[in-house]
Amino acid sequence: MTATAQQSHANDRVLNIESSTSPKGIEFWHVEDRNLPILTLHFAFKGAGAINDPDDKIGLGQLLSNTLDEGAGDRDAETFQEALDDHAIDLSFSNSRDHFSGKIRTLKRHAPLAFELLTDAIHKPLFEDEAVERMRQANITRIKSSQSKPEWMASRLMNDIYFGDHPYARNSGGTISGLNAVTTDDLHDFVKNNFTKQNLVVSTAGDMNVDEAGLYIDQVFASLPNGDMIKDIDNVVPPQAPLKKAFQKNSPQSVVQMVWPAFSKNDTDYHALRVMNHILGGGGFSSYLMEEVREKQGLTYGIYSQPAHLDHADYLIIQSATSPENIAPMTDSISGILTMMKNESVDADLLAHAKSYLIGSLPMRFASTLSLSGAGLRMQLDGRSMDALDVWTDKINAVTADDIMRVSNRIFTSVEPSATVIAGAVPNDLGFDIVDQISGIE
Repeated sequence: MTATAQQSHANDRVLNIESSTSPKGIEFWHVEDRNLPILTLHFAFKGAGAINDPDDKIGLGQLLSNTLDEGAGDRDAETFQEALDDHAIDLSFSNSRDHFSGKIRTLKRHAPLAFELLTDAIHKPLFEDEAVERMRQANITRIKSSQSKPEWMASRLMNDIYFGDHPYARNSGGTISGLNAVTTDDLHDFVKNNFTKQNLVVSTAGDMNVDEAGLYIDQVFASLPNGDMIKDIDNVVPPQAPLKKAFQKNSPQSVVQMVWPAFSKNDTDYHALRVMNHILGGGGFSSYLMEEVREKQGLTYGIYSQPAHLDHADYLIIQSATSPENIAPMTDSISGILTMMKNESVDADLLAHAKSYLIGSLPMRFASTLSLSGAGLRMQLDGRSMDALDVWTDKINAVTADDIMRVSNRIFTSVEPSATVIAGAVPNDLGFDIVDQISGIE
């Protein structure tokens, strides 16, 4: 291929992702972006998320994510944070259900210091008593304050009943007793057992070429132990019969969540699912749910649908908040919309609008250097190919009204959800089992 042809091919891509291997053998993806003198790196330890928290120390990974940048190497917490702030270095860590991850963004001239700080955080965290206790109490305060938020309580209840005895049912943000039980030894053990090359996934972007990126990656990760294989986790088995539970609480608005099993991003119907969801409830005021349930019937101030994709569960959720007396008519209206989508062809103009939005908004997702490396990491964790974004437009454009109907029938095998929860005031005649306590909090 000639240089001109190569450049033309690169210009046709949404992201010019390169797959490479560092000098010391670490595989990674890189997007070169010379627009600004900024370097970014996203990484994850795959399978090292909250699913690994011990039963009596739920919140271990969450507390770790809060304390890794609270002092490391020769810098105590205050000195470490000053080094970040004084040089505009953005360093953070997070703990999801599936993975433990981190990211760093720095001006290129501060890259030596930035990657030194990241290296120390990964290899030599201090976990000083004061910092650990401060973050422990911050998390406990967050959990206590969240109990006044109906949406948070509804999500906790949904996790409990939909995921059942699967580790996903745990509160990835920790429980009060679990956080209180975590020791500094636990934090050190987590790093030792989970920060390994075996489960490392890395993506970089910015004002550097792939060779420069490889050197930074080796600096941070090459001396990690190889580690063991990621442990096997079973896939979630959705409830076999529809479940309806409510957490009764006096409030003018009740949060309602409904969930149906779905399928992964690698399914052949994934792009049709995205279009279908946009039409159903992901497209704001142009969606069926907002137009019918809010605008025409006035049953809610807001309602949306959204697919969720985890390593061991894929599902679609519809959520709304409404007054207690409107819960029944609202759910009836939703059932009617789902029945229509299963049996009637979607309006051609609405289909065209949804496809146009999903295609046109794609580049906006990559407006920053940090979003470039973040996209590369997410695609790797999802097991998607490097050209997944490049075929996006063609795949979305290919979705037909028949595809929307087929996917609607796949998801909404029954218009009755697999699980429905309410947090707030609940009329007595709706058939919900009332719970007075939600697990995963205390």
